[in-house]
Amino acid sequence: MRTIKLLVFAAALAASLAGVSFGQERTGDIEGTVKDPTGALVPGVAVTIKSATSTTEATTTTGIGTGFNRTLTTDDQGFFRVLQIPPGFYVVTTAPISGFGESRTDNVEVALGRTTPLNIQLAAGQATATVNVAGSDQSIDTTGSEISTSLSAYKLELLPKGGSFTSALKASPGTRPDSLAGGWTVDGATSSENVFIIDGQEVTNYKVAGLNANNQVPFALVQEIQVKASGFDAEYGGATGGVINVVTKGGGNEFHGEFGMGARISKFDSRPRPSLLRFTSGSGASFTQTVEYYDQPKSSYTMLTPSGTLSGPIVKNRLWFFGSWSPQITTQINDTTFFTNQPAALRTVVSGDRYRTKVTSNYGFGRLDAQPFSKLRMAGTFLWNPVITEGVLPFNPSSFGGSDPAVNFGGTIGSIGGSELRRRQGGRNNANSVTFSTTYTPTNNLVASFRYSRGFLNERGNNYFIPTGNQYSCTAGNTGTTTFPGACLQGFTSPSTTRNVKDVSIRTTWEGDGSFLFNAGGRHQLKGGYQHMKIFNDIQSGFSEIVFLAYGDFRINNTPFQWNSIATPNPNAIGAGALQRFGTKGVAANLNQAIYVQDKWQPTERLTLNLGVRFEKEDLPSFNGFPASFAFGWGEKIAPRLGFAYDLFGNGKTKIFGNYGKYYDRVKFIIAQGSFGADFYRVDFFDILPNSGPFTNFTTASVVGNYTDPIGGSCPPTGTIGSGLSRCQNDFRVASNDPSADPFVSGAIDPDAKPYHQQELTFGVEHEFRNNYVLRARFTDKKLLAAIEDAGAIGADGSEVYITGNPGEGLHAQFLKQLGYEEPYAKPERRYDALELVVEKRLSNNYYFNLNYTLSRLYGNYSGLANTDEFSTSGALNGIVRSSPGVNRSFDLPFIGYTAAGESDRGRLASDRPHVFNGYGAYILDWNGRKTNSTEFSVFQTVQSGTPQTTLVQFFTSTIFTERGDLGRSPMYTQTDFGVTHRYRFGTDSRFTFVSDVTFLNLFDEKNVVTLQTRRTNGAVALTGASSIAPQFVDAAGHINYPALINAYNRGELLAPINTYLQGTPTALSRTLATYGQPDRFQGVRTVNFGFRLQF
Repeated sequence: MRTIKLLVFAAALAASLAGVSFGQERTGDIEGTVKDPTGALVPGVAVTIKSATSTTEATTTTGIGTGFNRTLTTDDQGFFRVLQIPPGFYVVTTAPISGFGESRTDNVEVALGRTTPLNIQLAAGQATATVNVAGSDQSIDTTGSEISTSLSAYKLELLPKGGSFTSALKASPGTRPDSLAGGWTVDGATSSENVFIIDGQEVTNYKVAGLNANNQVPFALVQEIQVKASGFDAEYGGATGGVINVVTKGGGNEFHGEFGMGARISKFDSRPRPSLLRFTSGSGASFTQTVEYYDQPKSSYTMLTPSGTLSGPIVKNRLWFFGSWSPQITTQINDTTFFTNQPAALRTVVSGDRYRTKVTSNYGFGRLDAQPFSKLRMAGTFLWNPVITEGVLPFNPSSFGGSDPAVNFGGTIGSIGGSELRRRQGGRNNANSVTFSTTYTPTNNLVASFRYSRGFLNERGNNYFIPTGNQYSCTAGNTGTTTFPGACLQGFTSPSTTRNVKDVSIRTTWEGDGSFLFNAGGRHQLKGGYQHMKIFNDIQSGFSEIVFLAYGDFRINNTPFQWNSIATPNPNAIGAGALQRFGTKGVAANLNQAIYVQDKWQPTERLTLNLGVRFEKEDLPSFNGFPASFAFGWGEKIAPRLGFAYDLFGNGKTKIFGNYGKYYDRVKFIIAQGSFGADFYRVDFFDILPNSGPFTNFTTASVVGNYTDPIGGSCPPTGTIGSGLSRCQNDFRVASNDPSADPFVSGAIDPDAKPYHQQELTFGVEHEFRNNYVLRARFTDKKLLAAIEDAGAIGADGSEVYITGNPGEGLHAQFLKQLGYEEPYAKPERRYDALELVVEKRLSNNYYFNLNYTLSRLYGNYSGLANTDEFSTSGALNGIVRSSPGVNRSFDLPFIGYTAAGESDRGRLASDRPHVFNGYGAYILDWNGRKTNSTEFSVFQTVQSGTPQTTLVQFFTSTIFTERGDLGRSPMYTQTDFGVTHRYRFGTDSRFTFVSDVTFLNLFDEKNVVTLQTRRTNGAVALTGASSIAPQFVDAAGHINYPALINAYNRGELLAPINTYLQGTPTALSRTLATYGQPDRFQGVRTVNFGFRLQF
């Protein structure tokens, strides 16, 4: 412990010596040497770096200038290095010195996180040496060892993309959009492991990770995007995936602006993809299933993106501004036809209605940059970004299972329903953020900076005109040929009663860092810093009371819902029901702190060592007044970051590099809400009997009765648990931090849990083989070392009990062993190995391209913070995996991690794509040779392997049946995106530019299959009753010996009984799904975006 304290003290001392500052990366560097005509180094030369007002390389003059201006002198070796330069284009000049004239280098580009090498040669006498590096030979950065991609504003203009900055992330090798990974995957990690940063402020969702719509800012604001994939410095934490960094535009000494309108209209988009539907009728021996692919009619929608930006000087050379107003307004109309829930041959129209919604995503942005004197630079930003929804669309254009019922609000409102109700619904998610930063350069060798940011978000969702009482969802009920007494229509869903009062999160960050340049056994750039981030959460949201109903062959021990009871069903039952009650309420805050040191050491001219270490301290929130009992001290999250880069031939054309590091996740709030007292989540099961009456008789009062909801619930084999209809109650949210609770009832927290982290090892080479042609290759190995989940077991009463910690080890392993579960216990495993090849031609001679290929393997039994083995099968989230970091179904029960064949379920994970090829580029057709009339053609092409398709069965919950990938892979995935932009420049010095553009995403309207329907079971396999797959583990009273049952599953002894069960009997034909193995998700439709802009 003393050693750790000394290390922390040393890191803090280094940070204080270097200066105090904050900062996520939002700048780059320039370094180089000044030589005379003979090649001799020239010391004492004054070098000035000043922002350019325009560039011949860029396609737009907007956002080029940054107002930056700094002067320094070369050292005794003729070397200079300028730190923390905003991204953009610069002019570098040197002052005349005895015997030599001045020099000027134009269009020097600075990218985020990169060091731009610049070697200046002076002219003899009074002559001026002028060089324009645009389109000329540029050396690579031979000092960097991280893997990152920077996309500047002008390059973004030459890329086919959508409206949000996230649509450009596909241009980063190793990064791709994938709903099977929950969003964007970087080097095999799921979307929940990425960190998103805008102007140095983290905007990752505090609860479930990912990025809210509020923060998907448009390109009108963006100066540069950087995607860090591997090897990033000790300054960065909280990401085991990628770090996506966005820097906004600023003003300069000339006025610039852009005003325009973009649009996307449904008329130009292709038709929706077919939906895989399954219709059932009858029960017992007369049960039938009909499968149909249904083509939904096209909705009518319009997306408008008006935009206006203006930038320029307030005080020339001292104070500049940039302002933008860029809302996204989407209006959609669904002319919905309600059909009976029957196959096409029997289907009839019930009624129809027209629904309308309008969603306005506001992005109002302002930025001020100031440089009061040459050594001090300051910046401040404000973003106002609420999302407002007016009216909701509860149904697709075709809906099966009855019409939209009316709701009685009482009072002067009375009963309203259908579109009259839905047009009044909607909501508002308020959001805003503010940042402030300052950089002070007292000497050539010392840079200090400080940063403050505050982000506010209130995720209230749709909370206007929400009815009270229960919502009903009829999974199986009356059809045109089958009726049950009092039943609902199959497919019927009543209006949502989920109530959201508030979900406020406030992220406040103070950061400080400093860099000190010195010579000691070579050049050193020593950087140290401290980071302090606090997240405050005030939530009262998600309160719902939903009654799920399934008539016919379903019983409370064999439901089609996501849960299943172990109680013995009433032999007279005609169906099963479940009441789900859920809500989150509480106030809490966490605190994350970090100290880091990073040294960029160049012991020789050709060798650079990037040596860093990061210490983190994390305190988790508690919502119930008890200590969280779950924190990581300064000595528990130590992250080394080690890298090297070597200029192989000493000419700046070839480097070999490598890096090693450990990367730690920060625990998301959804764990704290679920395990530390904020969540209430109960499910009550009840029999549906012939005399139950109308389905609306099933209410919270009638089901729960006088039952007091004790911790853990109750699930006796027979009888009810109170005066109501409930036969069994499962408690899925027991607070694990109550020190007085019995851990075998309420679960517990492992105080010795290791934090979620992985290690990475990368080696690579980068070579410029021709002017502006670069070849890069890297091999990366990323291995998950520890994961944090709410791993569980089944208690004696049938409820699930969770240990929050490391699955399969520590307290969780002790817990399983004490309950009688056999070893070995499944532990999270994930490994990503990849070979990546990139050939890139920089933009010159009016064209550029990037071709990249990745050969990879994503292997293990655990996908990460988003669970790729668990995804939604319907609604707006259809095909999107569950992203509930730390509380997914991973390792919730002791058989998860094993198959019914008795083997580990290790294998190729669900988002594994062994072969991925991406190619993109652009060509600028200059009509008259003066770039006053030009057309830009851009293209992006991807070709990817399919993903493994794996059979799932519901044994308690969905789990892998025999092995991963048993159904093969989905077909190869291909897509072509294409854009055309025309620019016409006019006015004095071509100051004005009229721009029109059109972009086709999925140009050829490809309809590749993304996934199959892989669930085989129709409901859970029966564990009790006459059809039990394992009656030997059920006693005469109906109690199940859970450890013995699950041990038998893990040994493979239940594979044959489950197969026999699924085959059914002449009177039980409903146990398997007829949709099993059929394509059910397809590639997105072709979209067309077009617009025009006036730039000056």
